[in-house]
Amino acid sequence: MLKNTIRQAALAALGFLAGVGLSSLERSYAQDYAAIEASPALWTIEADGAAVHLFGTFHLLPDALDWRSDTVNTAFAEAGTVWFEADVLSPETQAQMQALIPQLGLNPQGVTLSSLLGADTYAAFEAQTAELGIPAANFEPVQPWLAGITLGAMQLQSFGFNPATGVEAVLTAEASEQGKQLDYLETAEGQLRILAGLPMDTQIEWLRVSLEEMGDLRGELDRMVTAWATGDMDTLDTQVNGSIRDASDELYQAIMVTRNRDWVPQIEAMLASGGTHFVAVGAGHLPGEDGVVELLRAEGYTVTRR
Repeated sequence: MLKNTIRQAALAALGFLAGVGLSSLERSYAQDYAAIEASPALWTIEADGAAVHLFGTFHLLPDALDWRSDTVNTAFAEAGTVWFEADVLSPETQAQMQALIPQLGLNPQGVTLSSLLGADTYAAFEAQTAELGIPAANFEPVQPWLAGITLGAMQLQSFGFNPATGVEAVLTAEASEQGKQLDYLETAEGQLRILAGLPMDTQIEWLRVSLEEMGDLRGELDRMVTAWATGDMDTLDTQVNGSIRDASDELYQAIMVTRNRDWVPQIEAMLASGGTHFVAVGAGHLPGEDGVVELLRAEGYTVTRR
């Protein structure tokens, strides 16, 4: 699944790579998201009068989907502090990411994307960029990780998925309006450096597998969003984490497992500090045996689904 920082990095890179407005990529697809009766999963951990609510998010969503439920609204209202993965929405962070893209996402002098990918994978990449009306040659200077996430973000927006209606954007605005404290588990720069630090063969394989899956990307998105919105965590775990594992176990460890483990002591610190906290992270981080919920249970906490 695309992380929020990945999405922001990709959007920052679009002007650098493509020179087009995102609005020119948007296409409408008939999808009855309005008919979904949303009940997304939310878990609560309580200890010594403190509480932490865990909520999985999607960073881009179709406008027609009303994902709010009474359970989510109540938990959010109770919280004095709202936590996200990283601050990726502030102007300061976006400016920083714009500066980091050339530093972290470009190939060394004389190395091109096509030379790294090989003929077959690059041909598949060219086909996808042509569908979006973007010359593949614009991506020649960039590393595979950045090419892949940029292409993915463009595809999502072409399907009508909107960052403005994504969970983080909505909850950040509401938390600010209501005077809640905002806090973060990571930094945006740290997230980017995880991706940029992936071995080149892992980057190439990730992009290759992603290109193979793009033929059914719309269907995959529909299944993932429906599973998330209806609280079907088994399907979500399979769709999100399974696809990352299929691409590369090294990728799965880097962008999912290691980060999940890093968040557990921070959640423990929230409980120790008192008060009520609402933690909103990408939906793929919560389910499954390597997810945050099971990691907390392994530490002896009672994690209750609401």
